[in-house]
Amino acid sequence: MRSPFAILREIRRNSRRVERNRFDRAQSAGFVLFAFIAPLVVWKMESLRVRETTSTLMVLRAFEMLDDAGRAIGVRATEIDPKDRGAPWPQSLPLADIDFVQRTVWRGWPLVTSHTEFAAESKVTRLPACPAARVPEVLRAARIVIDRKGVAVDADTTRTHIAAWVFSSGAWWIMLSMALAIVLAPIRLAWFLRKETRTAVRQSRIGRCHCPSCGYNAKHSILHGRCPECGSELYERPTY
Repeated sequence: MRSPFAILREIRRNSRRVERNRFDRAQSAGFVLFAFIAPLVVWKMESLRVRETTSTLMVLRAFEMLDDAGRAIGVRATEIDPKDRGAPWPQSLPLADIDFVQRTVWRGWPLVTSHTEFAAESKVTRLPACPAARVPEVLRAARIVIDRKGVAVDADTTRTHIAAWVFSSGAWWIMLSMALAIVLAPIRLAWFLRKETRTAVRQSRIGRCHCPSCGYNAKHSILHGRCPECGSELYERPTY
């Protein structure tokens, strides 16, 4: 009984080697080249595909406390639900609404490869009872609540997503490789049809004893080995 290794050696010895044409070599070179180009494309997409979002961290209401006699006793701030902006405030005088918001910039495509969280900002919406001169006092009262809640963001922070970088590079490598294959497909088909057509014409001429190159009737010159019209060989000489 023959061993599997002997069978594999025989298959390898009897199998024909597939000849790689210029399109196969170009496609293989493109696959290798795109492995280096894909990270550069991901890096470039961080400046081309930028998306900005704004999130509200907290909504505050600044108001002036009143005593029983209706006299002002100080400015306070408290967190409220955005739905309660128009609710009445007994024994107080609403001055302004403070939206504590943070702006975030997302970069990259098809996945977000990095994002930057900017320092939070306070947007003051003055109510009719709040003159512009009292805005600093309102902000001081709001800052006390913000520091107590621990949601203050005073510096910009940029984060890079390594996993997204890897997956985005792989996605771009696949897309570039598919684009190259799509571009080469019609060229490869045209080259194949041209080659097969020329082979069929050549075989047809050889079958009619004509010159395979120019089609000259070489029945009387077949023994000379060359076409008297164009000088090309009429048949391939065997090699030993």
